[in-house]
This record gives sequence, structure tokens and C-alpha cells, in this order.
Amino acid sequence: MTHREERSFSITLHLSAEFADDYDGDDDGFGWHERFQRSVKPELVTALFDVLRAQPRFQALAAPRGRDSDSALDIDLRFIVSPDR
Repeated sequence: MTHREERSFSITLHLSAEFADDYDGDDDGFGWHERFQRSVKPELVTALFDVLRAQPRFQALAAPRGRDSDSALDIDLRFIVSPDR
């Protein structure tokens, strides 16, 4: 039987936008969030995976846990133990 150790590390981004007092609400249809989803989020995910893949003893795999992929990214990061440790 193998021994397995686990830990978690979370990064949470809380997104918001502030508008002038005369804003009528949802006039832009959450355009600021769409811009985040379209441009910032893909770059963040790419940069994160680039950093993780640069570490030869770690293997990163996207691992959805049933959460909405628009609002969450779950990654399994496995440390590859060498025979000599």
C-alpha cells in the first residue's frame, strides 16, 4: 500500500467594478467581467501552468471538481518522487 500526503493551496480573486453615482445598474451587461474572462483569465491560467510546468518534479493537471469553470480553476499538482528521493 502506498503512502499519500496532501495539502491545499488556494488563490482567490475577488472581482469587482465601481461605477459613478449616476450608473443605472447592469447597463454594461457586466462587460468588465466579460473582458476579464476573455483576456485576463486566459493569460493568468497560461502563466500559472507555465510556472508549474517549469518545475520538473511537479506534474500539473486541470482537475475540475464540479464547480463552474467560469468561476473556478482546480488543478491537481503532483510531486514526482524520485527513487532516491
